Amino acid sequence: MAGPSARTANSRHVVVIGAGIVGASTAWHLARKGHRVTLLDREPPRALTDGASGGNAGLLSIGHYPLTRPGVSMRGLKWMFSRTAPLYIKPRLDRELVSWLWNFHLHCNKRHLDRCMQVLCAMGWQTLEVLEGMLEEESIACDYARDGWLDVVMKLENMAAAEHEARSLEPFGYKWERIDGDELRRRDPCFTRDVAGAIHMKDSAHCAPNDLIAGLLRALPRHGVETRFDAEVRSFRRTRSGAVTAVDLANGESIGADAVVLAAGVWSDALGRLAGVKIPMQGARGYHLQFDYPADNPPPLPSTGMVLHETFVAITPMRREGKQQLRLAGTLEIGPLGQPWMRERLEMLVKGSVSYLEGLDRLKPTSEWAGYRPCTSDGMPAIGGVRSAPGLYVATGHAMMGMTLGPVTGKAMAEIVSGEKPCFDVAMLDPSRFG
Repeated sequence: MAGPSARTANSRHVVVIGAGIVGASTAWHLARKGHRVTLLDREPPRALTDGASGGNAGLLSIGHYPLTRPGVSMRGLKWMFSRTAPLYIKPRLDRELVSWLWNFHLHCNKRHLDRCMQVLCAMGWQTLEVLEGMLEEESIACDYARDGWLDVVMKLENMAAAEHEARSLEPFGYKWERIDGDELRRRDPCFTRDVAGAIHMKDSAHCAPNDLIAGLLRALPRHGVETRFDAEVRSFRRTRSGAVTAVDLANGESIGADAVVLAAGVWSDALGRLAGVKIPMQGARGYHLQFDYPADNPPPLPSTGMVLHETFVAITPMRREGKQQLRLAGTLEIGPLGQPWMRERLEMLVKGSVSYLEGLDRLKPTSEWAGYRPCTSDGMPAIGGVRSAPGLYVATGHAMMGMTLGPVTGKAMAEIVSGEKPCFDVAMLDPSRFG
């Protein structure tokens, strides 16, 4: 599209707070519907491409289970005191954390999981189609490939559990294949002799997420979106009836709005409370290590993205700036925001991977990263309007699924703000459900 999208008689000025994948996708879809959009973020542009949206594993794993799986809360209690556990919760006396943990525990059951999967699978089928349309229209190069992902299993006795999870997605139309160890190595020589096999989830994709979010942010001004970085929100202006009418910035500026979409990731809870809405979330910090493949005598390169079943490390090949790279990502670390990195959690990414992949120990990391995923206490995003604050809308809480579900969330939010029926059922995701 050469210029801003055409405005209509029903056009509104919408302020979107948060320029990660969810906020940027929302701004893109709103602008294409003819709304005037201002996109705000507290960070500079470079920090955004290296933020939670850019720093994730790069796996677009549709149909992925939420955090609230049966039994996870009990395993979390066992892991709580281990600094190298896949899920580490730093023990502390904090009423908000205790409340979040208790509500999380109450949702770790089969009944809740079944409800979640109805919504997540419906979102998953649409989100890659939405994303592919965005990539094509904006000519965004981000090494996108719809080649699925592998659940790679080291111990033969764990293949049954991996297969059971894949089979549970069949009613939603998802396709998978079991690959035993020898066949897996024939197809992909990167795996060691110790690997028992893998489950190939065929419908997913992978990308270089930093390049995806950078390309999307570059595209927004072409649709008339005003992007404002280093713009910290301090408060909201509300009428006597509670309606949100403006956003006040830390620099003293006030921006009037017909609607405000709060898509600020882990910071959304604190901002929401300024307008009287509570979205209890914990920031779960994840880490990644990035490796460049050497030009001379490189080890075998994985052909697609994967998650290592026993160690929960995600591994994704990606081509960036003409270089073949490999990203190791994972871990969930729940603690106070802004604490120093835990170096042992970065190191466990390599320790949890070397027995699966040939030659990984020969690679040297070229960059490292840590960032926060916004995790609600019931494991599901908060998407929709806020009844107690008319004019305020929320799109946050996607945990590790933000990059995957951000495009379809943006489409649904633009439909909701425009007074249209959203493209998937958002009833379970009501932001007001937390009280």
